[in-house]
Amino acid sequence: MNNIISSLGAGSGIDTQKLVNDLVEIERQPVEQRLDKKQANLEAQISGYGALKGGLSDFQALLTPLTNPETFSARNVSFTESTAVTPTKVDANAVTGNYQVEVMQLARVQSLSTATIADPNAEVATGTLNIRFGSWDAGLSAFSPNAQKDGLQIDIDSNNNTLEGIRDAINATASGIQASIIPDGGEYRLMLSSPTGETQALEITVEEDAGATGMSLSTLEFNASTQNLLQNQAAQDAKVRINGLEVRRPTNEVSDVIPGLEFSLNRASPDEIINFSITEDKATGEQAVRDFVDGFNDFFKFASTLTGYSRDEDNQLVRGDLATDSIAKSMVTRMRDILVSAVPGVQGDQASLAMLGIQTERDGTLSIDEEVFSKALSDNFELLGSIFATEVSSSSALVEAKLGSYGGSAQPGQYDIQITTQPAKGSLMAGGLDAGLVFPLDTGTGDFSFKMRINGVESGLISLPQNQQYDSADALAIELQTLINADASIQQGRAQVDVSYNTTDNRFEFVSREYGAVSNVGITEASTAMDALGMGQQNGVAGRDVAGTINGVAGFGAGNILLPDLNSPAYGLNFSVAPGVTEATVDYSRGLSGELNRLAQDFLAKDGAVSTRETTLNKQIEGIASDRERLDDRMEKRFLQLQSQFQAMERIISSFQATGDQLDGILDRLPFTAQN
Repeated sequence: MNNIISSLGAGSGIDTQKLVNDLVEIERQPVEQRLDKKQANLEAQISGYGALKGGLSDFQALLTPLTNPETFSARNVSFTESTAVTPTKVDANAVTGNYQVEVMQLARVQSLSTATIADPNAEVATGTLNIRFGSWDAGLSAFSPNAQKDGLQIDIDSNNNTLEGIRDAINATASGIQASIIPDGGEYRLMLSSPTGETQALEITVEEDAGATGMSLSTLEFNASTQNLLQNQAAQDAKVRINGLEVRRPTNEVSDVIPGLEFSLNRASPDEIINFSITEDKATGEQAVRDFVDGFNDFFKFASTLTGYSRDEDNQLVRGDLATDSIAKSMVTRMRDILVSAVPGVQGDQASLAMLGIQTERDGTLSIDEEVFSKALSDNFELLGSIFATEVSSSSALVEAKLGSYGGSAQPGQYDIQITTQPAKGSLMAGGLDAGLVFPLDTGTGDFSFKMRINGVESGLISLPQNQQYDSADALAIELQTLINADASIQQGRAQVDVSYNTTDNRFEFVSREYGAVSNVGITEASTAMDALGMGQQNGVAGRDVAGTINGVAGFGAGNILLPDLNSPAYGLNFSVAPGVTEATVDYSRGLSGELNRLAQDFLAKDGAVSTRETTLNKQIEGIASDRERLDDRMEKRFLQLQSQFQAMERIISSFQATGDQLDGILDRLPFTAQN
């Protein structure tokens, strides 16, 4: 009996716990191996996408110079070394040629200063400083206002009625006037320096508050009748000869004499000729194209390894991490399709890389036919820019097209612009002058005050200075424009107006500087004296928003800007329309670099294909984690099931053991078998 029990394992030391664990592990292993393999594949794809994004971003960086049209219109400049002139900038599209520059005279500021003052913090009377820009005659007896430069009104109150306060108030205007306090023999002078240029000189009149105390504001007057400031230096223009032609400029930073070339004038040097030579810089564009070809080939080989099969150093076939990923494969395929296709919007969709000698090899890489490429560089260099760079061009100088905030949505192509309503600015034609009013006009002690409304912005009370003489209606128009535009409310509301005198109708004309239906001009309040100038209370004519169609689809007009319909292919382009144009044709091309960059952006966007695919892969990995939890739960139940079965077996075997113990020696105790 003991032999029977022994054969069943009871008391033999069999580790049933280990046996159960081994059985469970055997059952778990194939499922866990499958999950491990699936997870490894998913993690490899995520890693592959990370590498693909890095390679795609590096390739995008190579597209940046190609997207810029200036890469293909760069210029070289060479010049004679001189301390008289310093070139500071050469723009793309600068007019090529040879130029001789001679500096005859530097531009200067007008410098004015007060008499010496003992204390810069001493009280100054409150009131208003009125400053106009313009030019003085040689004897400082006549001032001609600058109609292109708005004047200033500076309030002097209890917060700034010291020399230092006035200095700070003038500097805060950002008008180009520089105010400074100069120590002089233990006392001080306030010095005012105008911007450079003959027509930037200053005229200063003051309106002192009644009963004001302290040093009189009239200390700062500088006008035809009162000149309490000392002129240290007269304003003057720079004079430069370009190929023998003398031109004048108000500043020593010259940017519009040689188109595309900017230079600084450092000193006058008559009879010293500085030679400038501006030539095309084709090397920049050529190198950008060569870098593109090399960069694409590097990226394509790298991407092909990720999305396909390659050979390792032992010539063993290696599968890429994204070899089975259709999204990654499609990105590489679409990129190749762009390279072999015509560039949309260029030469009627007929231009391609092949025209430049750039061809696609059988393995998908690019190569350059040097003979064809060299010929394109020498004979048709503009084609490189057209094929690679973003271009927006208009057939009319009165219609300017630009990419707006949503420029990425605009589709390449040709757009026919039809203008049905011309843009207009709000304007007011004042009434005629009183028959008895003649110039010169002296305001005397009269009340010439009024209020304006410009583009919906109400001005404060504006007054012509008392005892001011205006030699002509044009001079008065300049003064009106200066005072209106200097009004604090008008400036805060960013509303501006141009004032002129219509000699045909003998009346003043006010024109807002803004286009559109919100543009308007009106006189809301006027004194009797202003009535005599035809400037009684009245409203003008509102402006108009431009209206028109783009490829037959009505656009939206805002001022002089025509915007395409939201759902149209042109959406993303903005068309700036000047009065007088009725139609124009606009051509838009993203260029090859723009098309490739757009493709890359679409893939790399937060909601793009790569991000979506990575999200899916991560969710699948999360699903594997859930599968592992379910496997653990199932194996735990299996463990308990097997453990229960083996425990039952142990109980049975134990019962056999007890029975065996009871039967042990029974033969010796039975009748007829017992031994004596």
